[in-house]
Amino acid sequence: MGILSFLKNISGRVVDNYPELRDASTWGDHIAAGLRLELKCCPVCTGNFKGHRFASFASIRIGKPYPPAIAFHDSVKNHDWDAATKYQSGEKNPDNAEACAIECALGGVALLFVHTPFEPWDYTSIDFCEVLKPKEGQNLKNLIRDDLWMPLEASG
Repeated sequence: MGILSFLKNISGRVVDNYPELRDASTWGDHIAAGLRLELKCCPVCTGNFKGHRFASFASIRIGKPYPPAIAFHDSVKNHDWDAATKYQSGEKNPDNAEACAIECALGGVALLFVHTPFEPWDYTSIDFCEVLKPKEGQNLKNLIRDDLWMPLEASG
């Protein structure tokens, strides 16, 4: 079996198992589907994702030949929002490490460090997830522009 046949075979099986990935019409829908698949429920309220939303507020490209992501990762984990939000690669190629926030419909906020997929049949993997204290969550929400928030619940 050639490499192209092999990749098509793998991608077909993954997409068949996760129709939400196949049916996503935008990159945001694809990321939301990946987050739902990984998380299974809201980390704040443990309920479904109805009325929830998410936003990516900082991102970088990791892997060779890019610089190590340790400083980015540390700024996110240490809630250094000023340092974290400076990470925006602005490259043509999409970034593959993102700091995201989930706003629960009940008001709480969860912080996630995620690896976004390279391929349409792949889905987001989560490095860590932390439910923020109310004041810290509000501080983070205040830094994220309104137009960056996307629905997390499945459409339809």
